[in-house]
Amino acid sequence: MQDRDGDLFGLEAVLDRTRSLVAARMVVVRPYDRATLESVYSAAIEGIVEPLLVGRRVIIQELVENLGIKDDYFRYVDEEEDRILERAASLIHDGEADFVMKGMVRTGDFIHVLLDPRWKIRTEKLLSHVGMHEIPQTKRVFLMSDGAINIVPNFSRKIHIVRNAVEVARKLGMWPIRIAMLAAVEKVKLPVMPATLDAFLMKKFSESGYFGDCEIDGPFALDNALDPESAAEKGITGNVAGNANILIVPNIETGNVLWKTLTCLEKKEAAGVVVGGSCPIVVPSRSDTKATKLLSIKFARLLLG
Repeated sequence: MQDRDGDLFGLEAVLDRTRSLVAARMVVVRPYDRATLESVYSAAIEGIVEPLLVGRRVIIQELVENLGIKDDYFRYVDEEEDRILERAASLIHDGEADFVMKGMVRTGDFIHVLLDPRWKIRTEKLLSHVGMHEIPQTKRVFLMSDGAINIVPNFSRKIHIVRNAVEVARKLGMWPIRIAMLAAVEKVKLPVMPATLDAFLMKKFSESGYFGDCEIDGPFALDNALDPESAAEKGITGNVAGNANILIVPNIETGNVLWKTLTCLEKKEAAGVVVGGSCPIVVPSRSDTKATKLLSIKFARLLLG
């Protein structure tokens, strides 16, 4: 759903645009858990993906049988454990799949193999994670980056993170794009809060037109980036204040805590995709719910176009 100002409302409504798209071929790596298998099955039934399940076939089929899932929608790629990741990467490289999702495998190990130059999944861009969330009270959708890949990005890496997030926003139809650089306070505090200086410099850098037609401001604390009333109470003005639709977090801990606060404490679903490679990469947490994994699959499918 979209209002006249271009903001998106309703996470599931946005991602349900996949219903008008043809199914894409998705590699699923080590789908050895219930949430992964059920989310992939649901995506297949909805016609969003054609899943290629890579792993020990005997393990996957036993889980499928125990869950009462029909495996008519699945193609199996039986592989030894120590070769599963490379086999999945080769399927992308050889054009046999359009994007990839991880199951029961550590994100670091998964990304490390995908970045091997042999597979040509890595591009000149930096990989970064983009999360999609909605504000619980208003349902307004916003993006958040990077809470999963770049640990303590310097200013140069943050430029790439912002650029990736802007590209995602454009593909989703967000308009106008309003980016808030997050920190703990709204003023530059050095040397104790270097993220505040990065935020100030990113605002100045964006004024050169490098990111195209979007607006960046900061530093912002979370409340005055998303809540107009909080911004007004603190006397913070500008188009971004209280109305950001992209949040750039200062480090991975901030992004991870924000993600888990929404999904664990607020019980709100979310979607997340790693972008910057030759294809979308779905890297849900192994503890994510079926719903979050399904929404992440839809997010990746939308980004394929």
